[in-house]
Amino acid sequence: MQATCPLWQNKQILENMDRTEPQRLHQANNFDALRLAAALAVLFSHQFPVTGTLPPSWMNVAMVGGVAVMAFFVISGYLVTISWFSQPRLWVFCAKRALRIWPALATVVLLAVLVLGAGFTTLPLHDYFRHPMTWDYLHNILLQVRFNLPGVFADNTYPNTVNGSLWTIPIEVSCYAVLAAAGALGLMRWRWVWACICVAYLLWFLSHMTVDLTGTMTHWWEFPAYFAFGSLIATFNRHFLQHRVRFAVIACIAALVAYALGFSYSALLLCLPAVLLAVGTASWPVISQAGRFGDVSYGVYLYAFPIQQSVRFLAPELGFSSSLAIVAVLTVLAGWLSWRLVEQPALRLKGYLR
Repeated sequence: MQATCPLWQNKQILENMDRTEPQRLHQANNFDALRLAAALAVLFSHQFPVTGTLPPSWMNVAMVGGVAVMAFFVISGYLVTISWFSQPRLWVFCAKRALRIWPALATVVLLAVLVLGAGFTTLPLHDYFRHPMTWDYLHNILLQVRFNLPGVFADNTYPNTVNGSLWTIPIEVSCYAVLAAAGALGLMRWRWVWACICVAYLLWFLSHMTVDLTGTMTHWWEFPAYFAFGSLIATFNRHFLQHRVRFAVIACIAALVAYALGFSYSALLLCLPAVLLAVGTASWPVISQAGRFGDVSYGVYLYAFPIQQSVRFLAPELGFSSSLAIVAVLTVLAGWLSWRLVEQPALRLKGYLR
């Protein structure tokens, strides 16, 4: 199933950018809106298999979720690279990433085991808590992905899957680990060195692993390519911010050429990062205020699938649109609660990192 990964970096990263840069991002930028749109796109793409609804013939549902995950990886690659350059200390970088990823992840996993699983399992409660699969599900906190809880959603249209969105998180964390290792080894001390590494990976991916050549989409190589492209742009962030429209136009022209030559997936990689970051680094009225009540996108991503499965379990007679509306409201509420009760308090601990 196509899903997205959580690449939700706090706006404070942008506030810590290099003060010597002649042009800096607006603190009220468009990234919150883009991340929320991507998270909702994942919810929408999952609604079809969860409800057993055939999409319209013109819609490639897998690509809706796929483009959303690519967008998340681009934004993440850009923002975490800026974070490293603003504070190039390994333990601080790792602590920031851990505070962003694990508190909310651990919470959704524990709630799945102790609340959702216990409430929806068809097993007697004492059998549920004695079942090895129940506690095996906690491996999700260690980034060892597990989808099933015993007796939970076994008769749903999309059966035996509690949270089908968690599988991209290990890929995301792997990208963080590579960037952290590069920083620790001094490869990011000179930006051109890191830029060459990113370009080398992109060229290798485009010449060996893109689905245009292989016929198979390998997410463990594809998503890091989008992360690398975002990181590459961040490496020359000052120039990008000064000329972002020009970069976006050039990227679109390159993509059109690739598409005309039959490389449609490669075309997306060539244009999406520059266009997405050109929009994200801008500050547009209304859109730039999307995060004024909190950055709910990570919570929306984490809670959407379990809520979709729960609604399907409780009200299987609901149609696609009506259940989608209910799921969207409940998921945004869960995302906001996750932000206020878990993520924001955890991120405040960043103030103690020196």
